[in-house]
Amino acid sequence: MAKILMVLSAADSLTLADGTSHPTGYWAEEVVRSHQVLTEAGIAVEIATPGGRAPVPDAGSLPEGDENTPLFRAYLDSIDEELEHPKKLSEVSGPDYDGVYVPGGHAPMTDLIDDPDLRRLLTRAVAKDQVVATLCHGAAALLSATTTDGGFAFADRRITAFTDEEENTGGLGERNPWFLETRLKELGAALETGAAWSDTVVVDGKLITGQNPQSSLSTAKAVVEALKEIPNGTARDLHGAAHIRRYRETKGADGHDWRYGTTILLLDSIGNKSGEQRTHALIYRPWNGAYLVVASKGGADAPPAWSLNLKATPDTQIQVKDQIVPVRARVATPDEKPAMWAEMTDAWPDYDDYQARTDREIPIVVLEPTGAARPA
Repeated sequence: MAKILMVLSAADSLTLADGTSHPTGYWAEEVVRSHQVLTEAGIAVEIATPGGRAPVPDAGSLPEGDENTPLFRAYLDSIDEELEHPKKLSEVSGPDYDGVYVPGGHAPMTDLIDDPDLRRLLTRAVAKDQVVATLCHGAAALLSATTTDGGFAFADRRITAFTDEEENTGGLGERNPWFLETRLKELGAALETGAAWSDTVVVDGKLITGQNPQSSLSTAKAVVEALKEIPNGTARDLHGAAHIRRYRETKGADGHDWRYGTTILLLDSIGNKSGEQRTHALIYRPWNGAYLVVASKGGADAPPAWSLNLKATPDTQIQVKDQIVPVRARVATPDEKPAMWAEMTDAWPDYDDYQARTDREIPIVVLEPTGAARPA
């Protein structure tokens, strides 16, 4: 099952151009229509906000007397538990999701435009060619994504968003502190907009953007279509013992190619205390005839058990696809590590995040062949 992280703003007010405060929140139609289409398509949706604070709907999106308001309220009530207890963006791990989806309302123009955790998630999603989807003012969240040199991560990408014309004719007009379409253009995005209030969706690879609330259904449907193209099929959902078992059974046909271009080897180690053989499925990259793996378990302060096992018994074996390779393990030297680290973070950008979570210097382990490979 594919899984989407729906990021909502936790802001309930927007500071206007004249310095006054304007009540805001997420736009109900955009959340309801999107959540409904995704879940009905069998896609798991989890909601996160900055700080894990409960988001609120913009009162303007639930007008009294509108025929849709009771329907929207009923749906929001049905997901009340998710809305009242969202995940904290700071605790969300990018590899757990197949993409990020940001609905609008004016609220994203406050706390999502420069959020470091959203920056981490969006940057990773772009690097791994995951789905990134925004609706209406949700495109303000894209502003948080910067490149290593400080540029805009979505420069030159085809994007649509709530237009300046829509802001002036049905939004906040000149009271708006800044205009989203203008800001995105200034940063180099290739804006493509339809007529005001038209159902307009722009698809640029895995980047999917909807112009306004009227585009909610079409945007969500485009995301559903994009998620049908998840790389590696069901193999991407393999984990732990099931991953190892399937890898062994198929000689790597299932399990070697994993999530978003990563590759997996099976490493055997001898338990430092038990003396028993253990097998571990690890992301790897080839390196000058050797194999690189990263000795981390999600940024925990303690090293993974397999790395301690290898320290005590460095001679072991790995399985790469249908080949068993005898190897000797060693830790990369300080001179070697920068280039090797860059290689491994190219494979899995979250390693940088793991390092930021701990004071322990996460080592690169080099697995050097000590003999000829044999068939698995």
